Amino acid sequence: MEFADEALLAKMEGNDQASTAFFEKAFELEKEAALSVDESGKEEVSDARYILIRSAATLAVNCGQWQEAEQLITIGLSGTPPAFIVEELSDLETRLKQLIREQGDYFEMVGIITSADADNSEIKIQEVKSRNIYIISVPTNQINEIVRSYWADLVQIKGQKMASGSIVLSKISKAA
Repeated sequence: MEFADEALLAKMEGNDQASTAFFEKAFELEKEAALSVDESGKEEVSDARYILIRSAATLAVNCGQWQEAEQLITIGLSGTPPAFIVEELSDLETRLKQLIREQGDYFEMVGIITSADADNSEIKIQEVKSRNIYIISVPTNQINEIVRSYWADLVQIKGQKMASGSIVLSKISKAA
């Protein structure tokens, strides 16, 4: 939390670059702590894990790592989190969606996976409407599961367009 405090101080001083760097460091440490908590089933341990996940998701939003935030929110809402965590994560998810839309780099489409490149953690999707093909960056640890689960199916992609023009996957699901 020390890094989060430093980030807030830097932000108040107008140093956005330092603020983002401190938020990123705080996020990495909080995420590591959250995911290292043993899921032994003890209520107090479980609650602590959910609290850390909520905190890590919030820090991810603060440093612009929206894909990580979305993944942590999903983890935090799975299982049986305490009611207050469900409420806070739901509020954070709403805030995250609003931020993505406000940034103008929100990307959504329906298409079919036409190829996958595990070495570069990318999939190619052909959009149904325009027939355009898009290259989507996916988390390295998820590419095999994405291909296994969605190959040749109609999928809905949600992602974030980066300044470089690349698209980073936020969510993939079978299209209705």
